Amino acid sequence: MATSEETVRIFELKDARSVQDPVHPYDASHKEVPLIIDNGSYHCRVGWATDQEPRIVFRNCYAKHRKDRGKKIATETEVLVANEIGNIEAVRFQLKSPHDENIVTHFEAQETMFDYTFSHLGINTSRVDHPIILTEAFCNPNYSRQLMSELLFECYGIPSVSYCIDGLLSYHRNNRNNPDGLLINIGNYTTHVIPILDGYADPSSSRRIRMGGLHLSKFLWRWLQLRFPQHLNAVTLSRAEEILHNHMHVAEDYMSEISKWSNVNYYEKYVRRIQLPFVAAPVSTVSVEQQRERRKEAARRLVEMNAKKREEKLMEDEAELTRLIELVEAMEEFTPDEPEYQHALEEAEVTSPDDLTKKITLLHQKIEKTRQKMLQATSAATEEEEPKPKRVCEDISPKKKADLEQWVEEVKQQWRDIQSRRAARRHKRQEMAKRRTAASQERMRIISQLARREKKDDNFGMRDEDWDVYKAINKEGGGSDSEEENEKLQELESALRQHSPEFLGDTTATKPTSLAENYQIQLSTEQIRIGELLFQPYMYGLEQGGITATIQYVLGLFDSDIQNRLVNNVFLTGGPSSLPGLKPRIERELLAMRPFQSHFNVCQAQNPVLDAWYGALDTSEELVAMGLTRADYLEHGGDRIKYHKDGNMFWAPLMPVAPESAPGSAVPSKETTPAPEAKPTPEGMFSTDNITTVEPTGDSSSS
Repeated sequence: MATSEETVRIFELKDARSVQDPVHPYDASHKEVPLIIDNGSYHCRVGWATDQEPRIVFRNCYAKHRKDRGKKIATETEVLVANEIGNIEAVRFQLKSPHDENIVTHFEAQETMFDYTFSHLGINTSRVDHPIILTEAFCNPNYSRQLMSELLFECYGIPSVSYCIDGLLSYHRNNRNNPDGLLINIGNYTTHVIPILDGYADPSSSRRIRMGGLHLSKFLWRWLQLRFPQHLNAVTLSRAEEILHNHMHVAEDYMSEISKWSNVNYYEKYVRRIQLPFVAAPVSTVSVEQQRERRKEAARRLVEMNAKKREEKLMEDEAELTRLIELVEAMEEFTPDEPEYQHALEEAEVTSPDDLTKKITLLHQKIEKTRQKMLQATSAATEEEEPKPKRVCEDISPKKKADLEQWVEEVKQQWRDIQSRRAARRHKRQEMAKRRTAASQERMRIISQLARREKKDDNFGMRDEDWDVYKAINKEGGGSDSEEENEKLQELESALRQHSPEFLGDTTATKPTSLAENYQIQLSTEQIRIGELLFQPYMYGLEQGGITATIQYVLGLFDSDIQNRLVNNVFLTGGPSSLPGLKPRIERELLAMRPFQSHFNVCQAQNPVLDAWYGALDTSEELVAMGLTRADYLEHGGDRIKYHKDGNMFWAPLMPVAPESAPGSAVPSKETTPAPEAKPTPEGMFSTDNITTVEPTGDSSSS
C-alpha cells in the first residue's frame, strides 16, 4: 500500500501467514473420480477432476518441531505440515521438502505430504481407490519415478497413476490449435527451454538452466541484508519473496536503465521505500512536576537503602571487633607455645599477634569512618530544604525585550551554546572509544590492575572506595546530556519555532529522521537487478548461459524452417514468468538474434501458476486412459510409462554388455551393433523401442 504523497512512495509489508486447510467432506459423488496433484517444488495444488478450482493449495514442505525446547531431553515432537506452519520463519532451518531441486528424492517426506493431502480430502481409508494424475519434472530420472510408483501402488493401493509435465500441460491448454512452439518454463529451481514439434516435446534438443524463483528470492534476501545490516533480522526470506512478487520487474534494456539510477532526480522519483514493522516506544504522559517528584522519591529510597546497608555493615564490623578483642583477652592467659594460643590466632585468621593488632586497628578506623558518613548523611537529610524549581530560561518571552530581533539573537546564541557543549561531549565519547588516546590508555591500565587482583568473590562495587576507582576510569568520559539541559533546549526551540522558524529549518536539516524512517529500506537498482539473473546467471555465481543464450543455442540445433516454426510461438509459463517486463525483454532479445524482418511471436500463460492444474483438468479422461495401471506396474515395473504429448519419454537404463566368450564356450560372442536412435513410440504404447546401449571402450578381453 503506497502513501498518497507523490514524491515519497512507501509500501507496507503484509506479512501474510498461512491459514490451515479445512478437512473437506468425502461423499459418494467422489467415488472413482480422478485426483489431480500438481506436485510442484514450491506449491502443491490438489483437487478432484470434477472441481473447477484446486481444493487445497499449500507449501510443499513440513517441519518437525519440539514442543519443549528448553528441556535437554527430547520429549514430544510435533510435525507441522504445509499450511499448519503459521510462522514459517520460526522453523525455517527445520523445513524438509520431498524435492531435491525439481526432482523428488526424499520419499519419506513425500509420504508425509500424501498423507496430508488425502486426509484433508476426506479420504480416511487405508486404500485410495482413485486414479491419480501426478506431475513430475521434465526428463525425470527413472529411479525417481520407480520409487514414486512403488509408494503409490504399495502404500496407498491406487488403481492407476498418470505422469505428466506441468509445463506441457500449461502449453497445450493455452495452445490448442498450435502444435509447434518453444516452451520457456520458469520454475522454482530450474528453467527449461523445450522445443515442441507436432505437439510433442523434443527432450534431446531441450536445455535446462539451474536458475529459478528460489534463486531470485535468496539473492534478493542476501542483497538486502548486506545493504541494510541494521535490519539483518527484519529482512527474512519470506519478506524477500513478498518484495520479489510485488516490487521487482525485468528491464527491457538492462544497461541503459541501470545507468539512469545515477541521476538523483530519477532516484527520488522511482525509488520504493519498504516500511519494515517496528514497535514505537510508549509516549510518556507524565508531566515535568511528576517526573521531578518521582526522581526525588527514587533518590530518597536510594539514600535509605544506602543507610540501611551502612548500618548492617557497621553491626557486622562491630561484632567482628568484639570477637577479636575477646580473642586478645583470651590469648593473654596462655603462652605462645601453648596450642590454645595458636588456635586463637587461627580463629582470627592471622599468623602473629602483630597482625592481629593491625587488623583490630584497621577495623577501628573503618567503624569510625562509617559512623562519620552516617552522621553526615543524617545531618544533610535534616538540613535539606525543598529546592526551588529552576527556571531553565527565564527570559523566553519577547515582551520583556524592547528589540525583538536582539532577543531572538540571544535565544539563538543560547541554542548554539548548548549544541556546542553537546557536540564537545560527543567528541569526548568518540575519543574514549579510540585505543591510542591518553584517556583510553589510563582507563585500560586501571582495568588491568583490577583484573590482576586475586579475589574469591566478585564483590567490586560493594565498598564506597570502589566508586572512586569507577570515577577515575570515567573522569574523561565526556558525560551525558542532563535533563535540565534537554528541557532548556526544548523551550529554546519552542520559542525559535514561533519567532524564527527558518533558523531551525536550516540547522536541523541533519537531525535524525523519525522512528518509522529508521525502519525503511530503499529499493532502487534492485527492482531490475533481481530479474536480470534469469538472463545473466553469472551474477548469482552460476557458470551457465541465461535464457537468451539458451534460446539461441536451442534454435541453432534446427534448420531455418523449424526455427521459424518454433519462434512463431514462444510460450512463457511458470510462477516467475509473471514478473512484469519479461515478455517485452524476450521480444527484444529475439529481435536482436533473429534475421532481419523475420517474424516471431511471444505469448504468456493466462495463469502461469494454475494453468498446469487446469490443463490436467481439461484432459483428465485422456490422461487416465494413458496411465500406468497396477497390472502394468507389476508386469513392467514402476519406471515404465505410456508415452503421450503431456508426459516424458521413457529412456531405458544402459545395460551392461557381456565380455567376449572364450573359444569353445557355449556363450555366443559379442557383436558390435550401432545403437538405435531414440524415437517416440505411438501414443498409448509403452516406449520400449528406444533402448540405447553403449559399447565399452578399450580392450574387452578377460584378464
